[in-house]
Amino acid sequence: DGVTPLFIACEKGQLECARLLLEAGAAVNQACNDGATPLFAACEDGHLEVAKLLSSYGASRAATPFGTPEEIATEEGHADLAAWLVASRGWTPLAHLETLTAARATSLLRGGASLHEGEPTPLRRAAGGEGEAAALIRRAAAPWSPASHSLFPAPARARAALLVLSLYEIHERYHLDSAEAENGIAALDFGHCVLGFAIARETE
Repeated sequence: DGVTPLFIACEKGQLECARLLLEAGAAVNQACNDGATPLFAACEDGHLEVAKLLSSYGASRAATPFGTPEEIATEEGHADLAAWLVASRGWTPLAHLETLTAARATSLLRGGASLHEGEPTPLRRAAGGEGEAAALIRRAAAPWSPASHSLFPAPARARAALLVLSLYEIHERYHLDSAEAENGIAALDFGHCVLGFAIARETE
């Protein structure tokens, strides 16, 4: 009937099994033949943590032939789950701080996930949040530096690498002697500071 391993894991509330499947690339929104999705199955049976995990992978909350995930959670009396679905309506995957592992947060940040989209935004949620995911988001929001380089999207990392290489090539071209070495180091340090303004995490 088109039922996937992910659907079964979510229906049965098998959180770690669902996590492994999603990490391996399972299609989060693949519905079975009757149109029910993994998120709908989790909400029908009241599996709050599974629903949070699916939502963090971008699970659609659109209506199925049986209603929306939010509607089925309410109808089945899963008040805590229904309340969470309402509260998280505007979240992007990166805003799911309580669910994201450090590896998943890093992957989203490196993939270009916005810090400023959604309601509330991931950065706003992370401002006073605890845990590794919140700390990574706060670090990613700072100007570019060697410490935050790994959390920037691929185009920004490539631009940073190019500009850093250019700074060193300029330094080498002038063949600074020992008397000028201190000034040369200062110039490189200045260059690294300027890079924080030259490399943007998100494009307008």
